[in-house]
Amino acid sequence: MAEKLSNSEDEMTAEQVRDWLKRHPDFLVENPDLLTILTPPFRPSSGDRVVDFQQVMLERLQQEIGELKDFHSSLIDASRNNMSTQQQVHTAALALMQANSIDEISHLLVSDWPQMLSVDVIAVCFEDGHDLKTPPLPEARTLKKGQVDTLLGREDACLLRGDVEVLEEIFGPATELIKAEALIRIPATDCYPIGLLAFGSRDPDMFTPGQGTELLRFLEAAFGLYLQRWMKQAPSTN
Repeated sequence: MAEKLSNSEDEMTAEQVRDWLKRHPDFLVENPDLLTILTPPFRPSSGDRVVDFQQVMLERLQQEIGELKDFHSSLIDASRNNMSTQQQVHTAALALMQANSIDEISHLLVSDWPQMLSVDVIAVCFEDGHDLKTPPLPEARTLKKGQVDTLLGREDACLLRGDVEVLEEIFGPATELIKAEALIRIPATDCYPIGLLAFGSRDPDMFTPGQGTELLRFLEAAFGLYLQRWMKQAPSTN
């Protein structure tokens, strides 16, 4: 353990600091963060073309340490944000598990999930014109047959877009508010036709290409499972 200085910082002289460092030559090795704030000594060159490589290397080291600290801080922030998002998704999924009817599922999606997931609007849409009827969700919107593949392509499960104009068929009265969207395909089942689960935000940077979609796809899968469960339990209207 390093020896403690006997004097306070205000009472210490440069000579005392110098003597203490002489007695502890490994101090900077054990405290490399100080290299980012210490000013390296300037060694005048003996000619116009002579470069002080020691000073250049020290300045470069200081810069690299500073960049590493910035990267480390960004990584910590990203990890915290990811943990917060996961917690939000878990809360939304647990709420879905407590729904007692199709009407409650529909209300949960469009009224409660936006607050839980920190978005402005969530819409659920199904295509019309298929052999299967659209689910009896009060808040569900209707899309034209083939519109999901037109928006997402035949293979993609998600589409994330920022700073865009969204479709009124999806977001209805909230269309003018939405500046970023996440569209997740709802695959067709033996209970309902193909559809979309749409998340909308007024923040144009909320959804951008390249972001992870695993949590959004998890929410869509959970929604689909519970929707099928309640549709199969509901009495037939035929």
